[in-house]
Amino acid sequence: MRYFSYDHPDGTETLSEEEIRVQFYPTWYNRMCEKFGKDHVDSMYCFEDCLDDWIIIHYAREST
Repeated sequence: MRYFSYDHPDGTETLSEEEIRVQFYPTWYNRMCEKFGKDHVDSMYCFEDCLDDWIIIHYAREST
């Protein structure tokens, strides 16, 4: 299991890969489907793409 940390005004937060999958992936997936269509998203994208977006949005880093 990988963990990712990011800073925000109240401190640093660390989330597991599974927590990101539960909290962020459904919203990300639905927005991608709205933009590109479900068939395209299902054939071209996976959770790793979602995770990459989450890392960029949060300026996150992998932590141990």
